[in-house]
Amino acid sequence: MGVSGWFKLGGRSIFSWAFTFQRLTGIVLLIYLCMHLTYLTTLLDKTGATYESMIALTVSKQFLIFDVLLVLCGVFHGINGFRIILHEFGIAYEYRKPLLAVALVLALAVWLYASYVMYYLTGG
Repeated sequence: MGVSGWFKLGGRSIFSWAFTFQRLTGIVLLIYLCMHLTYLTTLLDKTGATYESMIALTVSKQFLIFDVLLVLCGVFHGINGFRIILHEFGIAYEYRKPLLAVALVLALAVWLYASYVMYYLTGG
């Protein structure tokens, strides 16, 4: 099954979807990491003007949506990854559905709280 098989709608369980989103958020986070490291290497001038202008841009309200989506990816990837690790070790395997529901609710709650804090900090 290739990447296109990740999005096949029929005959898939909720656990399969959770694992698909685990993969996708991992890819997004990897791409972000590469972009972030590239971005940091461009800030090596001696005056600090480039750094100040880039920081002013990235903490603006226009970038808030990207930050909110990045936090969603990170929170979901972390919490769902912890759930997957528990299952791999055979811990709470018989409670797979409730644990997935708790993980999703927890990820949503943490994401909403983090989004609110970021919005508040940008002057919203």
